[in-house]
Order: sequence, then C-alpha cells, then structure tokens
Amino acid sequence: MFFIEYKISGAGWASGKIGNNEKTITMGVSYLHDSLKELAQSAIDIKNAELKTIVFMDEPGEYILLLKRRNDNIIKYELRWYPDWNSWNLISEDNFKLKLKGETTVTKFTNQVRNILIEILKDLTPEEYEEKWINHKFPMDEYKSLK
Repeated sequence: MFFIEYKISGAGWASGKIGNNEKTITMGVSYLHDSLKELAQSAIDIKNAELKTIVFMDEPGEYILLLKRRNDNIIKYELRWYPDWNSWNLISEDNFKLKLKGETTVTKFTNQVRNILIEILKDLTPEEYEEKWINHKFPMDEYKSLK
C-alpha cells in the first residue's frame, strides 16, 4: 500500500516519507526546490498526464519520484536517489539508485497529497509557511484546486 508524508520540520527543511508494505524511505527536503508545489501540481496533473516527476532536493543529492499513469486509474511509481542534483544537471540521468517502486491509484495519490496540504495548513498559516520555506509560498492555488 503506497503512502506519502511531507511535513515542514524547520527553517528551510521538510521531512518526507514514501513507502509501501515492504519498505519506507525517509528523506530530508531542502527549500532549494519547491517540492510541495510540484507535489501538489502532480496530483492535479496526473489525471491527464502520462508522466510526472517530483524533485525532493537534499543537500547534497535528491530523490526524484516518477509517476507513470498506466491507465485511467493506476499509477506506477519509482523513487530514485541521485547522489547529486540531477534536476540541476549536475549528474547524469542514469546515475541513480532505485529505492522504491510499485503501483497505486490516481485517487489514493491525489487524496494523500490533498491531506498533506491540509495538515500543513493546520500547523502553519501561509505566511508562516513562507517564512519557514524562505524561497517559496504555500501552493494555495493548487490546494484550492485539490480541495
């Protein structure tokens, strides 16, 4: 069973977990990339897109979550770890370790992302989020679209 968690853990940092029944990957997420907005937008887009990627930048390295829609309801996912920032072209696309893979439904993924946004807004106002996240505002438009 696929799950994803994302919580603001301090100034410029979030903590994330992605897992299934077999394995859970815990990751630090830096403010250097707007991962929450990308995650929220992927939940909106995956209903119509064949492929979406979400970058969870660490310092150094990054996780990239690939979502490939198999049909109207099923998403295949892969979580890849890059030892440097592939999203900034500092490492080749094929220099990764596959950390997790499986399938989930579009509905389950979308609901989990919606719940992440709801939980963040329970703990922080949009202004507090921006103060902690430094470079990025809370993805309010995406939140409203998913709500």
